Amino acid sequence: MTSVSVIIKAYNEEAHIAAAIESALAALNGLQGEVLLVDSASVDDTVKIASKYPISILEIRDVNERRCGAGAQAGYLYAKGEFLYLMDGDMVLDATFLRKALDYLTAHSDVAAVGGRISEMSTKNLEFQNRAQKLAQLSPLGDVDRLAGGGLYRRKAIDELGYLTDRNLHGYEEFDLGVRLRLRGWKLIRLDAAAAEHYGHSMSTYRLLWHRVRMGYVLATGELLRASFDGNYLVQVTRALREFRLWIAVLTCWLVFGAMSLYFSSKLVVLGALAVLGLIITILTVRKRSLSNGIYMLLGWQVFALGMLFGLLRKRVPPRQPLRIEVLKFT
Repeated sequence: MTSVSVIIKAYNEEAHIAAAIESALAALNGLQGEVLLVDSASVDDTVKIASKYPISILEIRDVNERRCGAGAQAGYLYAKGEFLYLMDGDMVLDATFLRKALDYLTAHSDVAAVGGRISEMSTKNLEFQNRAQKLAQLSPLGDVDRLAGGGLYRRKAIDELGYLTDRNLHGYEEFDLGVRLRLRGWKLIRLDAAAAEHYGHSMSTYRLLWHRVRMGYVLATGELLRASFDGNYLVQVTRALREFRLWIAVLTCWLVFGAMSLYFSSKLVVLGALAVLGLIITILTVRKRSLSNGIYMLLGWQVFALGMLFGLLRKRVPPRQPLRIEVLKFT
């Protein structure tokens, strides 16, 4: 019988981890499978709650290795399944999706992975409100270049790559994985079927932005660019990643204003910068029908553009380099 490993990566998910694990176990009902939780040194009761369930629990103890890419990679190293489903600890897996995904992968040998529709359930801050509004754009159906939000992967395809996700990445690990798979001729498919519900961060808008800074997520675009240099897929990344072009535009604007300050009075340059910022906020406010959203988006652009620079300069380790993992429980 086909075996499936559900890999759940989590950090401080005590509020959601029980629902995530129970949904994974329910989805595996009738299948040969296992659930692995990879915890990134949570400081809450995530592990304590998870230990009550018949699952394997791995822990990344070194906080310096706490990255989105590291969690999934750790699970891959210990998983026994022919197929690997990736999900976060704040998700609830649809009970019927694994069977649908397995049926599709069985019928299509050229497909490396299958995802489905992800429903954003938390819209208490502007980031997730914007994400929910752009869900069709962010997660199109059919042949896609990435499976953001998780998916069921064929282990054979991952073994060809040598590793699942890049342990250096604070984000975009599924995008990076998609690029590498497609370069080897594999396809990624998002089915028109419910896959999971995502209960994202419910903290306030600006607290969440600060959380993104503190946890290193703002570095992810730059880290992805560094990875693409090493893997010789820079062209594919810069073509497909809209955020990269946006952050470059932001940095270019600041470079232009910086250059202008060498030739014009600082007062004139400041007035020009304020005029441009005001125009951008006005455009964003009209588009989003919200002044607060317009201001938030503009501020977020500056933060993520700067984060891209820091991520680009960050030291990398080989993606295959072993992680320091403590096996707390293995079934």
